Amino acid sequence: MTVPLRERRYDLDWLRVIAFSLLILFHTGMMFVSWDWHIKNPETSLALERLMSFLHEWRMPLLFFISGAAVWFALEKYRCRGFLRERCIRLLVPLVFGMLVVIPPQVYLERRFHGWSYASFGEFYLTVFTSGSYPQGNLSWHHLWYIPYIFAYSLLLLPLLLWLQSDSGRKLLARLRRGLSLPGMLLLLCLPTALSDICLRPYWPGDYNDLIGDWANLTSKALVFLTGFVLCSGEDIWAAVERFRFRALVLGCITYGLLYLCWYSGWEFQGAAWAAYRVLRSLSSWSWILALLGFGRRHLNVNRPLLKYATEAVYPWYILHQTVIVMIGYHVAGWNLGMWWKYLFVAGSMILVTGVLYEFVIRRIAFLRPLFGLKIKTMSGKPRVLVPECAPLDGR
Repeated sequence: MTVPLRERRYDLDWLRVIAFSLLILFHTGMMFVSWDWHIKNPETSLALERLMSFLHEWRMPLLFFISGAAVWFALEKYRCRGFLRERCIRLLVPLVFGMLVVIPPQVYLERRFHGWSYASFGEFYLTVFTSGSYPQGNLSWHHLWYIPYIFAYSLLLLPLLLWLQSDSGRKLLARLRRGLSLPGMLLLLCLPTALSDICLRPYWPGDYNDLIGDWANLTSKALVFLTGFVLCSGEDIWAAVERFRFRALVLGCITYGLLYLCWYSGWEFQGAAWAAYRVLRSLSSWSWILALLGFGRRHLNVNRPLLKYATEAVYPWYILHQTVIVMIGYHVAGWNLGMWWKYLFVAGSMILVTGVLYEFVIRRIAFLRPLFGLKIKTMSGKPRVLVPECAPLDGR
């Protein structure tokens, strides 16, 4: 079954592709900033670090928002059992494959980079099953952490999501969308995540991405995911989002400017001031998301031949890209070359290698396709559609 053309959300597809493209360049930049990462270049860039700080404020929340929207479209077309089956095929299968095949070379090279000694990769690989979980052990999902988070939200929130698609739930959502359509009310979307951080960040301050001990991050991203589900329940709210785009952009610039002062002026917050800081940070993130959604709705809600290709390619690229970055960066970090030349070489090589692997190997070999989250092809060679194509598929 295909989705009627009128229901396609090309703007969300474009934003998803853009966000994942930025993520790939972001992970390349992790070699060249002061933040802890798997492979580090001796020289770092403060300018790059500040640019990445800006991207970090909204890139992952935007992806969780779009993933929540995808679930609305999927549940509109498929029953509960079919939806759960699809989640397992498209999320759990690539996750297990990634943890056993894609991620181990990253951990191996990271260990080698930090002075650990192994006779061979084969010797190291045995420790994936015997040493426990990362960082003490060698079993990890590294950059694939987004996949188990989306799977957990899809599973744990499913009763609520199904109720929201019932008659009673749809009436509640319609009232909520009408309220949010009033001038300025969209900004209230920042309050749930702000309240979550105020309550939970004192106990779980970092984003550890380990699912079971990451309650502040887990909860705030779940709220963003749920907001995406709610806002995509009807078209009426999107006119308000589009109208609000310029004000959201201005507010995003102002609030991020204030955050910049907080980070680089050495201010320390406690008590009520710290709570105000969490509200400011949530408001800044939501302002940028609303601006991107509004401008996307205005200018990106169009189909192009590139979009279909990119929408399919983005998940395999996501799964592969960081391993390719680490494998290239492991050798490049020691080169006697300027930092920016190294960045361009690593980024360009990663794009070339990942693109070739995707185009000539992954998408063309049938048994590899589901391992990288692609649709299974039928005997005719056409993809077997299990989820509506208007729903941007998950996988950070």
